[in-house]
Amino acid sequence: MRKFAVAGLMAAVSTAGLVTATPAGAAPTSVYVSTTGSNSASGTKSRPVRTIGEALKRVRNNTNLTTVRIFGGTYRPGASFSLGKAYKQKSITFTRVGGSTAPVIKGTNGARHLDYFLKVAADGPRIHMKRLIIQYYRAGGVLLKNDGNTFTGTQFSFIGNAYAGTGDGYAGIHMNAGSSYNIVDNVSFLYLKNVANECPGCMHGVYIADQSHHNTVKNSTFQGITGDPVRLRRSSSDNLIDHNQFRRSGTNAMVSYWVHARDGSFHCGARNTVTNNTYSTMSDETKPGIIVTSGADEGMTSCPAAIPTVTGNTKA
Repeated sequence: MRKFAVAGLMAAVSTAGLVTATPAGAAPTSVYVSTTGSNSASGTKSRPVRTIGEALKRVRNNTNLTTVRIFGGTYRPGASFSLGKAYKQKSITFTRVGGSTAPVIKGTNGARHLDYFLKVAADGPRIHMKRLIIQYYRAGGVLLKNDGNTFTGTQFSFIGNAYAGTGDGYAGIHMNAGSSYNIVDNVSFLYLKNVANECPGCMHGVYIADQSHHNTVKNSTFQGITGDPVRLRRSSSDNLIDHNQFRRSGTNAMVSYWVHARDGSFHCGARNTVTNNTYSTMSDETKPGIIVTSGADEGMTSCPAAIPTVTGNTKA
């Protein structure tokens, strides 16, 4: 929380007994979460709430709150969180508290396995995620249907049906329904896996589907992913994949544009760019790495022109 030195101003004491240092009339913009907090607390840094669910309830009910600050520790939400028009903020930031370790958010709670951590609707707020660790969700980390989201310094790991129960596993970050102008920068995608008899090739680090355009994936690490680390589909165009590291990942290639049997009404994507990446073997380490491919299900026609620019990539 920012501190302001104002001469002659006495510190105000809240009804909860918290001494504040905000200027007169200023409303807090952050709600704090800690594993040692209480959901009946005020949500300030010194009196945090206990769960992310409670924090989001506060955000939904108070448009002044735009940031969820999470102390280090392990959190196991009881449900996936859906962000839609009930949240009136233009954007919501999820970040660790400065000086603390990265919080770990796990999608398994006993025998229960959650699908996504966050699902953001087309009319939901932009999200900005910083320095979190998202693990053990079945379908993916975040499902996006809106535009302008950012991810920095975050890790998505151990996601998929290999870890979190039977069902479809898709991606660490799943862009869908025209989700565009998103930025993924300095993010780690580690060990995202579906088991052999449940579509290992369906799991990706970043899945850019359904006419999602102008997205950037850069400076990120993809390791131990059973499917292609970055998958483009259904007319998605003008996306940039730049300066990433791909290790022991991919069924077909590190970056692929794929046409599925259900995609007949979609035209091929265009102007996607894959540049300056480093890559090693496929997820099956006996197979040499391939940086880019275009493929299609049986009976469909592939789109080799969907990724016309492939330059500066280095095989490690």
